[in-house]
Amino acid sequence: MTAVEEPGAERVFVTGRGAVNMADCDQWGHMNVQFYLARASDAQAHLAARLGLAPRRLRADQLALRPLTDRTLFKRELHGGGIHAIRSGIRAVHDDGTIDIASRMTNLGTGVESAAFETRLRLVGADDSTRPWPADVLAAARAHAGELPEMPAPAPMAALLPPGPPPLDRLLLTYRGSIEPWDCDADGVAPPRAHIARFNDAITHLFRAMQLDRKALLAAGTGSAALDYDITYHRALRAGTGVEVRSGVLAAGEKLYHIVHHVVDSNDGSLYTTIVVVALFFDLKQRKSVPMPGAVRAAAERLIVHA
Repeated sequence: MTAVEEPGAERVFVTGRGAVNMADCDQWGHMNVQFYLARASDAQAHLAARLGLAPRRLRADQLALRPLTDRTLFKRELHGGGIHAIRSGIRAVHDDGTIDIASRMTNLGTGVESAAFETRLRLVGADDSTRPWPADVLAAARAHAGELPEMPAPAPMAALLPPGPPPLDRLLLTYRGSIEPWDCDADGVAPPRAHIARFNDAITHLFRAMQLDRKALLAAGTGSAALDYDITYHRALRAGTGVEVRSGVLAAGEKLYHIVHHVVDSNDGSLYTTIVVVALFFDLKQRKSVPMPGAVRAAAERLIVHA
């Protein structure tokens, strides 16, 4: 067995193995972020099954796992044809009924860690209200929870969001559409991947407002990539819902820039999801970061959201 299959810690398990399809990749040539989140969700399902919450039991008891928060750090690119493995463990079991899951994705071709995932989960019933974990599942989770030496917790993202409710009227409308049944899990709720898919559409419109010409950028051999995602799921997003995304810039530095997206209900403006993204520009040949183009940075600074 390989080192990835034997991570050397009793609390860490192999929860995913797979490959990157070309359909998973974007115009920059690397796997799109929505598919990182899809694989992380699959890994969490395998970990839950190990604790006693296999899909059959969830269906029989009308229960579901829901993420409250997702933190994803993208460390190295994955390209079409690459193979990867995911290891997962339980970082903590909290008194409020939530469980913290840590997962790490490794490129098996290079042995380099590609992404780190930190997710806070809760168990809900058919009405989306929080349910207590079954006694056997809770006992198993507590038995496996604790320090994960191979998965140190990442430093918190800097608090960049303005305090209070988001100023939606001062943010750009970057997406408007609906949640379809094929976007959702078996219980009709959109998983993290479907949220990220909306952000992917939204970022193109935000880039336009930042005066970023993708054709010109590609001609110059420059691409853009996310480094860090911090996501809060305020409530479940279901099939048949009309939604829009409101986006803005939080900060623009020499290389790094921070943006925010809010998924809101098109009918009443209520909030479903908030994501803060740290991103940069990089040389497509050398795959190294480069300074933010001057015109783009100037446009981004004009879009910065203030409290």
